[in-house]
Amino acid sequence: MTSLLQTLAPGFLVAAPSLRDPNFDHSVVLMCVHNDDGAMGLVINRPAPVTMGDILSQMQIEHARDGKVDLEQAAMVGGPVALDSGLLLYQVPPGTASREDELTVADELRLCPNQQLLREIGLGQAPGPYHIFLGHAGWGPGQLESEISQGAWIPASLVLSLVFETPVDERWEAALANEGLSPAQVGTFRPSN
Repeated sequence: MTSLLQTLAPGFLVAAPSLRDPNFDHSVVLMCVHNDDGAMGLVINRPAPVTMGDILSQMQIEHARDGKVDLEQAAMVGGPVALDSGLLLYQVPPGTASREDELTVADELRLCPNQQLLREIGLGQAPGPYHIFLGHAGWGPGQLESEISQGAWIPASLVLSLVFETPVDERWEAALANEGLSPAQVGTFRPSN
């Protein structure tokens, strides 16, 4: 395994301004998995036109009506793959044991497709701060490495506050700033078609 593979998950990929794919324009991708078989991540700065309340209602999941659940919290479009599938990303206290059906992205960050966990969140029993994602980003073997070498992505360190505290529309610039970069330094030129 190369050092590049060892550093991308957990971490972020910040889209270079030249990346023209509308699925990833000015996106920040939380890398969840990256190995010889490919990579999987979640775009953390693309709100979906669907709220937590919409999802709970559509799935007929009871929810607390005492303000413990932010029914207006927007879901996120995690990427163009499997848009009809939901994934819960949530923060847990350090040292928390993993659930059987979750992926440990980082010590304090977990990913889970479990509807039972969605029910718990609906009842106001979230394990910590969370986002629900519709779809994800995926790359085949070697594909992401090629895109990085072509300058489409800027690898960046994982900063949990960027995922749960930074306003969505500020995450791209904040991810660059965490690496000591500004948008001007990575370029704002967009080639014409």
